[in-house]
Amino acid sequence: MQLRLDKIVIFIACLVFSLHAGAQHNTHYVTGTITEKVIAELWVNKLINGKYQRIAGYKLSPDNGNFVFAIPKDTGVDYRLQINLYKPGGRHPKMDKILALPLNLNAGLNYSLKITPSKFDTIKKTGWVLKQDAGKSSIALIRGKIVNVKFNGLQVNLQHVVNGTLVSRNSFITNKEGEFEIPCQVKQEGFYYLSTMRWTVRVYLRPAEQLELNIDGLKGVLVSIKGGAVNQLLYQWEQLISPVTSYGYNLTVVTADSIDVESYINSYEKLQPAMDEFIESVDMTDARTLALVQNAMRIDRELVPINFLYHLSAKNVNGFRASPKDFNEVPVFYQRFLQPGKFSSASLLSNGETRHFMNLYTKLNVALLPKEKREALSQGEKLKLMMNTISNDTLKSFFFNDQMGQIEVSNLSEFTETFVPFKQYAKWAPAKTTYQNIHGLYAGDTAYIGKSSYNFSLPDTNGNMVSMKDFKGKVVFIDVWATWCGPCKAQFPFLQELEKEYHHNKDIVFVGISLDKTEAKQKWLNTIRKENLGGIQLLDDFGKAFGRKYEIAAIPRFLLIDRQGKWIEIRCPLPEAKERLRNYLDKALEEKDVTRK
Repeated sequence: MQLRLDKIVIFIACLVFSLHAGAQHNTHYVTGTITEKVIAELWVNKLINGKYQRIAGYKLSPDNGNFVFAIPKDTGVDYRLQINLYKPGGRHPKMDKILALPLNLNAGLNYSLKITPSKFDTIKKTGWVLKQDAGKSSIALIRGKIVNVKFNGLQVNLQHVVNGTLVSRNSFITNKEGEFEIPCQVKQEGFYYLSTMRWTVRVYLRPAEQLELNIDGLKGVLVSIKGGAVNQLLYQWEQLISPVTSYGYNLTVVTADSIDVESYINSYEKLQPAMDEFIESVDMTDARTLALVQNAMRIDRELVPINFLYHLSAKNVNGFRASPKDFNEVPVFYQRFLQPGKFSSASLLSNGETRHFMNLYTKLNVALLPKEKREALSQGEKLKLMMNTISNDTLKSFFFNDQMGQIEVSNLSEFTETFVPFKQYAKWAPAKTTYQNIHGLYAGDTAYIGKSSYNFSLPDTNGNMVSMKDFKGKVVFIDVWATWCGPCKAQFPFLQELEKEYHHNKDIVFVGISLDKTEAKQKWLNTIRKENLGGIQLLDDFGKAFGRKYEIAAIPRFLLIDRQGKWIEIRCPLPEAKERLRNYLDKALEEKDVTRK
């Protein structure tokens, strides 16, 4: 009976929606392709008050050069397509060139556009073909309005699912009424997500789907929807689970600490039977769609409370709420979510929440261990436990890739201990590329480890030359910094805590090496006094004697020398990772000085 009532409510909401949604129904469709393999971003710009302003965008990759835009049919308005081409390489490709062509669109017509960047010439008018196009059978269209916010020109992105996570393709800038219109070329039906910097909303698209919706811009939830049966079903599901998602399940930043955990758990337990019944009652003739929808609902059912607890673990530092890295206290209630075989099928990668769910689920497994056992785990042991909760090798590969981006390894030895045991899951992209890139950062360090550090001398604060030979028989911990380096200064308090901890140990020396120029000596001295820096402070004139010799391209950097004057590590953990760093120092201090008789 509840489902029938929900359908009536949806019908009324859609009827209300149809009365006020969209003055943007008069639209040009421009469907096109770039004929060459490029990394590009396309912008549709509109001339407003003498300046071109972006109203829509589309990202292209070498393996997908197709695009589609919905452009309002505004009589007499000047539109222009800007093509931003990027050079491949690195995580952030650099801009190569910008091309621009006018979009001369006649009222009532749709267009196809073919672009060949290498032949592009605006004077000769070569490199593109724009012509009328009558067909748009596979284009799905999402029309909508952002309500409950006073914001003109909000960028709404359309994301699609790629291997269990979300990738942005096209975007549209809302008009002054908060309306947007986004077309999408749908080759295979499935989940898509509308997103802004604040929230993400899930929809289901089929070829030629016509979807209209209103979204609460503050809460990131659907207010009303008009579309196909699957979207209606998803809307019913979201309405059902709203008592346990209202903390901000769809939001990018969540302030869940205002909600009492015990009350939340009680609400969830009361709702759980209805959620279970709803999922089992879903009935569709198409087996693939049924699996997709039920998987999405099952993920929601468990991810919703786990995500709540995870965000509850975030710490508020100086008014800034940082994203948590792990769970804090975990109530016994959460034991029910730990079930073998949960991640046994790669089909889960068709859901946009899967990778996030795997990340939190595996961390929850570790968090529920007894405190003593949990705190005794090394990074490698912790990763092993997390990997063992996933049974499918394809899912393991994507999970391994994501963890390599989260787990901090400081050097080659940590890389070897933490990641090498799972090298078999780095056979495929993207884990293969991530693994190789991280390994490449540290592979060159073997040229220094175990070698003598007695190959440089630097002046101290009094101008006296100091060599590492002066500390033979002692362990030397080096901090490489500069007065202009904010992250370096952020480590000073943690470093001072360590220095205080080892203050009475005469077998360790703390050395600071600044990469400031000699001309900035006074600024260097002032900083030492202001920050109350301890240890022995040395000045390396813009890295000429030390920094360049050891290829130090980024700071802060921490290095460790043994009692014999040989390098133990030239990349130690940051002092803020006190426990990890203390292990390095204590181990070095335990080593005997073989030079003593």
